[in-house]
Amino acid sequence: MKTKWILLTASLAATVVVMSACGSSTNQGKEASPSATSMASPTSSASAGQAVEIKLMAKDFEYDQKEIHVKKGDKVKITLESDDGGHGFTIPDYNVTINGNGSAEFTADKAGKFEYHCSVVCGSGHTKMTGTLIVE
Repeated sequence: MKTKWILLTASLAATVVVMSACGSSTNQGKEASPSATSMASPTSSASAGQAVEIKLMAKDFEYDQKEIHVKKGDKVKITLESDDGGHGFTIPDYNVTINGNGSAEFTADKAGKFEYHCSVVCGSGHTKMTGTLIVE
């Protein structure tokens, strides 16, 4: 009886761990690719109309960059990488979404501050996965 109880408890714990992990690793960016080679610092700015590549890491319910700065007119490529599950990334105002590890490209054609957040329900800290895209 005690062995059955231990097995039931272990099974329940394993189920909770699996269910709380982040979702799939399907790429759904506008132009998805597995990786980007040349990356600029996510907080650096390029002159207007330049190609800007940003590498963003997601781990433990947070992004490694709380702000991303670009210039209006820049062509932006964001590559999301996550070592601990299939987090996502979305900027709703730019219609950009990456589910899992992948990339998306867009033109920063609107100035202002735009929230980004995790697009994959990834567990108890999901709502804390936010940041701001600042287009100058």
